[in-house]
Amino acid sequence: MTFSDNSSVHGAALTEENQADLLDIGLFLLDDPDSANTVVSPVGVVAAAGVIAEGSSDEPIIDLKTLRPAWTMWRRWAGPPTRNPKKNPVIATAAQLFVDPEFSIKPAYHEAIAGWDVSIETGAIIQENLDEWARINTANLIQQSGITVTPETKLVLQNAITFAAKWQEDFRQWDVIDYDFTRADGTITRVKMMCSVRHAPYTVSDGWRGVRLDYADGELAAFVLIPDDDIEQVTPTMLRQAVSQLCRPNETIGFVLTRLPRFTVAISKDLADLFTAIGVEHGMDRAMTTDLPMIPTQAKQQAIIVVDEQGTVVSTVTIVCMGMDIPHWAEEPIDIMADQPFYFIVGDVETGTPLFLSHIGDPKMA
Repeated sequence: MTFSDNSSVHGAALTEENQADLLDIGLFLLDDPDSANTVVSPVGVVAAAGVIAEGSSDEPIIDLKTLRPAWTMWRRWAGPPTRNPKKNPVIATAAQLFVDPEFSIKPAYHEAIAGWDVSIETGAIIQENLDEWARINTANLIQQSGITVTPETKLVLQNAITFAAKWQEDFRQWDVIDYDFTRADGTITRVKMMCSVRHAPYTVSDGWRGVRLDYADGELAAFVLIPDDDIEQVTPTMLRQAVSQLCRPNETIGFVLTRLPRFTVAISKDLADLFTAIGVEHGMDRAMTTDLPMIPTQAKQQAIIVVDEQGTVVSTVTIVCMGMDIPHWAEEPIDIMADQPFYFIVGDVETGTPLFLSHIGDPKMA
């Protein structure tokens, strides 16, 4: 896993290097040979890692401050979390730091994490409270926190992102048909394939077939990308180039026959390896706390995505548990058919910033 050296950049917007880092993090998390289907939010992970890094005097491998806009850029779509696709897209974000009353953090840390929009609650850390927070901030899409509270738990960070939006043009229910889907191993399964014909941005070059499916406001979209070759050989650079071909103002508009499976995927992802890879595994040190240093003892991201004829609903909760320093047609349409493993990315139409990344290798299992 390699990241760009972006340590000198602290602007308010994401650079191309920042975009590459987000995709690199996303693909690192999607790389799971034991799961045919995966969905992650690199934005949620970056926001959690950034809050941890603010408490350490060690420099992470990437400057996470430069990725802060990836957490804050969605405010224009803010609203209460919902599990129903909306005509006006909703992106609900929340972050909270639960601090044991016996644990003390310095005012400097309060100031350092202010830019990540994290509220702080001091009180006994109880499993039921963490579970309730997850339910409230995901509209019950995620029922419980991904970590287990232990007597050593002194600090827990949770953030949540919930997205709900209707398609700009619905897939019609009567156009859903049974269709073959070829898995990565060459075997075939039958799936419920949604179909539509529309004018849309598309690509059929450089090893990809893909289409951008806009949501109702025209500012957010799903990028559906099917590589010609083995999906396991896709690099962040290749994926970023494919996404950029579908972003404004680079897009090519065509009359596109889109065939996309319905799918629902729910996962829980351990973040320990990623935190080690980006250099935040050491947690908080005495520069930010009057107590013993704290390290991440549990780190998880839970996610669920639902894609159907009406639109898309996605929700993630990213959790980091900290403990004392003890280790743990009218014309011939362009045919874009997702009948083999593909990427489904939710982001904005201008930059393609990946709010959520999905890899779908077997919609029947979803």
